[in-house]
This record gives sequence, structure tokens and C-alpha cells, in this order.
Amino acid sequence: MIRFTTLCLAFLLLVGAVGTAQAQSQAGAQSTLIAPGARSDGMGRAFAAVSDDANMIWWNPGAMAFARSHDASIMYTQLVPDLAPDVNFSYFSYVQHVEGWGGLGAAVSYLNYGTSQGTDAEGNPTVDFTSYEIVPTIAYGTELADNLGFGVSLKYIRVDLAPAAAATLDGQAGAGTTFAADIGTLYKVPKWKAAFAAIIQNLGPDIAYIDEDQSDPLGRNLKVGLSYTPFSNEIHRVLIAADANRLLLPDEQLAVSVWDAGIEYEFNRLIALRAGYVSDPTGDITDYTWGMGLGYKGFRFDYASYPQSSYLDRVNRFSASYHF
Repeated sequence: MIRFTTLCLAFLLLVGAVGTAQAQSQAGAQSTLIAPGARSDGMGRAFAAVSDDANMIWWNPGAMAFARSHDASIMYTQLVPDLAPDVNFSYFSYVQHVEGWGGLGAAVSYLNYGTSQGTDAEGNPTVDFTSYEIVPTIAYGTELADNLGFGVSLKYIRVDLAPAAAATLDGQAGAGTTFAADIGTLYKVPKWKAAFAAIIQNLGPDIAYIDEDQSDPLGRNLKVGLSYTPFSNEIHRVLIAADANRLLLPDEQLAVSVWDAGIEYEFNRLIALRAGYVSDPTGDITDYTWGMGLGYKGFRFDYASYPQSSYLDRVNRFSASYHF
């Protein structure tokens, strides 16, 4: 017997902090649903057809076909700092161009659920333990035709909810592993200054922690997006984007589960201002986002203010990247 007080609280908080409530209630491996990058957060998470930094491994591996140099990105955030400061998420990604091949990349995400206390059958405390998820990823993208990119991300997923000493009466650990793939395409239309994207995320076997008969599906998702650059020169650039998501889960009934829209204005490749809008009715998130970025000699630092469910405060997101 185990008392999952802190752990269950973390899961409930993630319902509002990460995304759609229905996805959270049905899906395992919550970390695969957390979008990386404060830049995309500031644009309302409308980024599938933008995907021009190292976070493209998560957003759209098809965009890796157009990688022309090296990109690295890192993000660390407390998901619900006011309620559970030890619940946090980290993401690191790296992408590079390989002549004659396309784009290669790797990433790792780490979701820390914080510390919980185990109890025995009589309710006496046993051991304190930390619950976490870790997802290392490799990815590859190449051009199938002019301006048409195709890519695949392969993930190994490890979820460790509780050790054997705390999880069950028969001494089995509350942990599970599985694997998954993301498949993405990106089609650029230079004469329209536009791009179109389609991605299927988290295709793979269900994950089980103790009982194989009670496995959870991964957060499988179909994402489509478009981007448009109405104005761009050496000083000014305006970018507009929109995404639509359809959760591929058993009880999902909405034709569009979540839709997002965003805009970015960049001045002299130094300062970027961003705004967006998120509509996630099931997750009780319908609000604006905003953010900014500062760039200098290949470095970029991004900030975003992102809404959560109506009963939770907005969160601040920070990330950094380096283009070289």
C-alpha cells in the first residue's frame, strides 16, 4: 500500500499546467505532452509550421530537413510554482545539418514529480521517494522533394513512479518503459511566404507500471499547422502561425481538441515581441499568451507568460538557444 498524496497532487496540477484535461486523465507518460520552448509558448504554441530551432525535434521532425547549421536549446521550468515548487520540467535538444543527408538531432526531457512518502499496510510511513519521467530522443529529417521535408523522432520512455520498497505490498516497483515515434512533414511555399505542416505524435505501445492489464495509452496526437510571413527585410519581420490538434485517444469526441494562433514581430534580429491565443475547452484553457526574445551573436533568450486552467495562476517560462 502506498500513499500517493504528493504524487497525485502533481498529476492533478499537470492537468491544468500541461494541456488538455482529457489527455491527462487518459494518457500515460505525461512528459511527452509538454511542449518545449518559451518562444512557442509566447506564440500560443502555434509552432508546427515554424519549427526553425532545435525544439523542432518535438514540434516537427520534418523541419529538420531544412536545418542548415547547428542549433542547441535548453529549457527549465517549474510547472506549478505556487503549489508544488518541486514539480519541474527540463528539456535539452540539439540539431545539426549533415551534408548529403539532411538534419540529425537528439533531445532529452526530464519531468520531476517531486518527493512523496510511502506507507505500509497500517499507514505507517516507510520511505520517501522521488517520481520522475525521462525521455531520450533521436531524430532525422530529409527533403523528399524540393521544399518538402519529412522526418521521424524515436523516443525511449521511462516512467518511475515509486520504488519497490514503497509501491505495492508484493514489492513490485511502480515503473514502466515503452517507446514511441513522431512522424512529421513540412512543406514550404516560397512564393506565398508560407509553410504547411502535419505531424503525428507519440505512436507506440501503451505503458504499464505494475499490471499489464491496466496499461495507459500514450498521448497520441495529430497536429496540423500553417505559418505565413507577410513582411520580412533586414530590419523587420512579421510571422503569423496557427495550429490545430486532434487527440487520438479512445474517448476523444471533439473534431479539434486544441487550436492555437500566434504572431511574432522581430526587429533587427535583436528583439522579438510575441502574442498568441490558446483554445483548449476540455482543459479549461482559453486565454492569451505573450512573450519576448532577445538575440545576440547566435544566442537567444526567450520569455513567455502562459495561461493554465482557470483555478491556477499563469506561469512564466524561460528558455535559451544557440545557433552556430
